[in-house]
Amino acid sequence: YLQGLNLVGLKRHGFDRDDIHTLRNAYRLLFADEGTMSERMTDVDDVFGVCPPVEVILRFMQAESSRGVCQPKDGHAA
Repeated sequence: YLQGLNLVGLKRHGFDRDDIHTLRNAYRLLFADEGTMSERMTDVDDVFGVCPPVEVILRFMQAESSRGVCQPKDGHAA
């Protein structure tokens, strides 16, 4: 199950505080309880899509794959 963002890893790889803050908010919206995953991905793109790290996550999730996307255990973001 997905536990959350790897904040230590993000900091070690040079992500600045603003990008980490944006990623946290995008994560919360992406794994919120309301709407379908597709709707939430559109919402994240509309609100946070100008942030390059968020763009990377959205492109990854939209890519054709036979594997699913890991979800938080309790069904919503922490």
